[in-house]
Order: sequence, then structure tokens, then C-alpha cells
Amino acid sequence: MLEFYFSYCWVLKRLRNGALGGEMDRLAEHFFTLGYKRASAKIYLSQIARFSQFAATRCGRMPIHQDVVDSYLCTFTTDSPRIGAASALGHARRVAPERFITSAPRVDDPDTPLLTSFSDYLRKVRGLEPKTREGVLLGGRCIFQTIVSMDFTAS
Repeated sequence: MLEFYFSYCWVLKRLRNGALGGEMDRLAEHFFTLGYKRASAKIYLSQIARFSQFAATRCGRMPIHQDVVDSYLCTFTTDSPRIGAASALGHARRVAPERFITSAPRVDDPDTPLLTSFSDYLRKVRGLEPKTREGVLLGGRCIFQTIVSMDFTAS
């Protein structure tokens, strides 16, 4: 089904490699069935293939854990591509749920009270909707993880 969207053999080979390579034809069929325009489906398939290459370096052919998805989304420095990638990965989760490990919320996460308080602030004071708050919290968590991982003693 990928041949409907892509014609070059090296592009097809790249799309079919990676952690989600075996599901790419199913994903192409999914977009075709939903009636996505060719250009939109190609963008989604390319984003999923890029994630698939990233996930292959982290977990190979094993099921993909949420930490891998989060670390991939943290590689984007701006919101727009991060949202697009998250949307594409949402399609991948719906089509191939067996390839993803859904993790239960961490009970021992020390940042939970801070994130809950910040989410309440975003809802009450800023008036943000749930999905928008999730995006802001994801960005905040990525920035926090970057700051924590920095080594300030090396100067």
C-alpha cells in the first residue's frame, strides 16, 4: 500500500526499516481508508518513519515503551513539529497497538505534585483546555529533564 504514496525504491526501503517498518503498509492503508489526501498521508507516514528509525536505535524490534516516545518528542525544540509528530504517533498507536507498551502512571514520580499544581494553574488562571495543558506540561518536562541532565561542574 505504500506504493500508492511513494514510488522510489530507496524511499520505500527506508519507510519499511525501523521499529515500525512492518506496520508501515497497514498505516498507509489506514490513511487511505480514512480518506486522507495524498500529501497529508505522505507527511504522516514520513513522520512515523522518522520515529521508527529513532525507536529502532533505542529498542530494536521490541515493543516501544512510552519513555522512547517521550524522548523522541523532546527532540523537537518548537511546538508545531512536536504536535505534528504526536499526532502521527497517535495514528501509529491506533493501527499497531501491539507495538507500543502503555505504561501506568508513575506513582513514585517526585514531580507529580509540582506538575499537578502547574496543570491546575494552567486550567484555572490561564483557561487552557486539557490537550493544550498536556502539550505545555510535556514541553515543561522536556526542559526540566534537559536542565537536570546538564553538568554545571565542568567549567
